[in-house]
Amino acid sequence: MQKEDLPRGVWHVAREFAGLAEAGGLKDAVAGLAAAQARAGMRVAAVLPRYGFLAALPAERLPLEFTLSLPSENQASAPAPELVVVHRLRRDGVEIFLLDSARTRDKRDVYTYTAADQAENPYRKKGTGHWDAHHLNLILQRGALELARRARRLGWPGPPAILHCHDGHAAFLPAILRSQARGPLRRTRALLTLHNAGAGYHQEIYGLQFARQLTGLSLRVLEQGLSPENPEAVDPLLVGPRFATVNTVSEQYAEEISSGALDGLTGGLGKAFREAGIRLRGITNGIDPGPYDPRFPDRTGLAFAFDPSQGQWEGKTQCRRWIAAQTAAAPAPSAGAPAWLQQARRAPPREFAPGSPLRGLSCHGWLEDDPGSPLFTFVGRLASQKGVDVLAGAAARLLGRRANLRFLVLGQGEAAVEERLAGLAGDPAAAGRFCLLVGFNSLAAKYCYAAGDFFLVPSLYEPCGLTDLYAQMMGSLPVVHRVGGLVKVRHGETGYSYEEHSPEALCRAIEEAANDYRRRPEHLEGMRRRAFGEVLERFTWDRVLAAGYLPLYRELGARA
Repeated sequence: MQKEDLPRGVWHVAREFAGLAEAGGLKDAVAGLAAAQARAGMRVAAVLPRYGFLAALPAERLPLEFTLSLPSENQASAPAPELVVVHRLRRDGVEIFLLDSARTRDKRDVYTYTAADQAENPYRKKGTGHWDAHHLNLILQRGALELARRARRLGWPGPPAILHCHDGHAAFLPAILRSQARGPLRRTRALLTLHNAGAGYHQEIYGLQFARQLTGLSLRVLEQGLSPENPEAVDPLLVGPRFATVNTVSEQYAEEISSGALDGLTGGLGKAFREAGIRLRGITNGIDPGPYDPRFPDRTGLAFAFDPSQGQWEGKTQCRRWIAAQTAAAPAPSAGAPAWLQQARRAPPREFAPGSPLRGLSCHGWLEDDPGSPLFTFVGRLASQKGVDVLAGAAARLLGRRANLRFLVLGQGEAAVEERLAGLAGDPAAAGRFCLLVGFNSLAAKYCYAAGDFFLVPSLYEPCGLTDLYAQMMGSLPVVHRVGGLVKVRHGETGYSYEEHSPEALCRAIEEAANDYRRRPEHLEGMRRRAFGEVLERFTWDRVLAAGYLPLYRELGARA
């Protein structure tokens, strides 16, 4: 890659960044792409809020501050000044600017209130969104532009060539940038990436006047973003794309949105894009394979190594044995164990020690170490969008009719979904065969990927999907609902897929995989090697940058 082919500077504007501010898959995409750009020789930065939980992080406070005028309440109201101070740190060759204000400073989580917040103020219920979320989004967007205008004071040769805006949190920024086109940012272009266009992810602002006070945009511009689903709401995903190049995180998801196939789940976004003449591109996300390459335990953090490329699986077997032992609340019951012993497995859920890789998780049920029974795992948000209701229905059916299947689920999310899975784990009929770990930490997730034979991704819709790639790295074949970015899994070659979003369809796919496990071990061995190699050949961020994002950046006319 020649130096002259690279844009003169790219700044990512996002609410998440892996290793700093983490909530969903957005964090991995932003950090992974930025690190790949740095490796390619690009000068790259990221701008994000300095949340309260980042306050202890060593960072350089820069001699740079500015004041934004924002409404004082969660509606059109008297403006109030918001002082923003800038901090800087560096990660993996990426310069990271943290915007510090009174509003960012009191946040203990990226998007929602915590138990500590609720203890201080009972109106701030754990798990509910911040009341001033729109203020945070606009501090991020307007703050990024203030920084870009002052880029020379930050040691840059000039403003960045590209402001790469991520999701609805940064989707007003292209319009705000265009409104300032005659200033120092006149040559800066905007790229808007939609990581999730689901109806709950748009970041709509209710009320034109409130939106005007927050964004500084004219009513004429904001009126273009009035939601077809709710005429009182200004949707940034209907505003920003008119002033930016727009892409989403897989070719198939772009097609599903553009065709209108997902209009019922996206608030009519595809129809609105077609009417406005907005073209949506698709670039499938990549991953940084290093932290998921089981050949190198110093990178994964796992206690055991194994090599999918050579068919060396002893370390994978040890991972399975280890996690099964960890989940066992008591010695495994023998055949004909009394009912009271089975009941003892059910409640209360176990809490793991602070030093355990499973720290912070609550354990419902347990797993028996049975090498003759395939282990199906799931890691992710426990929500209907992730298809966990379908997973629960399928598991309940299969546990009732097949004794040789086991399931391990890790995640947290909707209370009703958690309760349903906990009930399944507590059923004596599922003893030793279904375990739920409520909560999340990245090392526990890696043990789940490594322990499993197959990995379930039953999402209702899926913009890209990264967990299937992590699983492939760990020798666990994905079983996916064939939607969005999950079409990259090729049935019978790198995993299994099914078309209908139902427990019955998932059951059939699971049973096909389980039958191959018993009857076609050589075929499975070839699939695992192929799936592992394909991630390294096609789905690393270095390859995605070279084949996808660099051509798009060049198309924006941004050259060094």
